[in-house]
Amino acid sequence: MNIKKLFGKRNEIIGGHFNELRSKLGMANHDEEYIFAVRTEICNACPLKNGNNCNALKWMNPHTLEVADSPRDGFVRGCGCRLSAKQRSKLSLCPAGFWGGEFDRK
Repeated sequence: MNIKKLFGKRNEIIGGHFNELRSKLGMANHDEEYIFAVRTEICNACPLKNGNNCNALKWMNPHTLEVADSPRDGFVRGCGCRLSAKQRSKLSLCPAGFWGGEFDRK
């Protein structure tokens, strides 16, 4: 992983944890909370969800939701992230393309 990517991921993680804290303190933006709630619903229905993580040991076809234990054409690997923070990061994207970029439009 190159240095630019590493720092970008760091900012995603910090932003997600910060938004998690804002929510717990009752300081969250309601429009943002709506988007975060939709992301949570999407992840809850995803076959890669394993507890509070996106399973990095599995691959999934985003069109059919078929899951595999090894890489295949057209399949994406779970990111391994802690979902409760990733879902609240404005900069993060779902590896399967199910959500992300909602804040780019504003």
